[in-house]
Amino acid sequence: MVPRDERTQQALTYVRHQATKSLADLRVLVERTAADCGRCLGGISEKQARFQPGNEWSINEVLDHLIDATARQVTERIRDLAVRRPPRPFTAGDSSGRAMQTIEERRQELARLLDDAVVLVSALPAGDLPAGTWEHPFLGPLNLKELIAYHRLHVMDHVQQIEKIKAEPDYPRVRATQFPDEPDHPDPHGGRLHPPAPRPG
Repeated sequence: MVPRDERTQQALTYVRHQATKSLADLRVLVERTAADCGRCLGGISEKQARFQPGNEWSINEVLDHLIDATARQVTERIRDLAVRRPPRPFTAGDSSGRAMQTIEERRQELARLLDDAVVLVSALPAGDLPAGTWEHPFLGPLNLKELIAYHRLHVMDHVQQIEKIKAEPDYPRVRATQFPDEPDHPDPHGGRLHPPAPRPG
């Protein structure tokens, strides 16, 4: 077995700790995840979504990954495990078909998937859960509760990534008179809301 690095081990420790909680507690965690992600994505314009800090992902690219991973690694796997169906093994995703989507379309697609996760977890029986596992490529086998906890960890990791992008000095700023999803126009005043005041005298 390949030794786990420190970050992976910390993630696994978090997942296992959260999985000791009741299903009701995990359901609240999934609801919070959807709400926290929605707040993070509110008011992002097309220009902001395309902004790429250096060689890092843009917000659009983060969302493409989140959409694909939430569908393939979380909601589909929860459905499989809930009915005792052997989960399909992990395969790398392809988000190329989403290249022409707007930020609003991506936001709505992810919101739908996060709501699906809430519905799926809410529908799980309160008693003993099916004992199957799904093999995560880095964390190893995850049971149903661990998979739910992993969902929270994964989404919030990328929410923090988006917040870091938004904190970049060159991140485009939305003017006070501009609605978030209006087309962006060059600012003749160098980022100021108003032209500089003339010097006295």
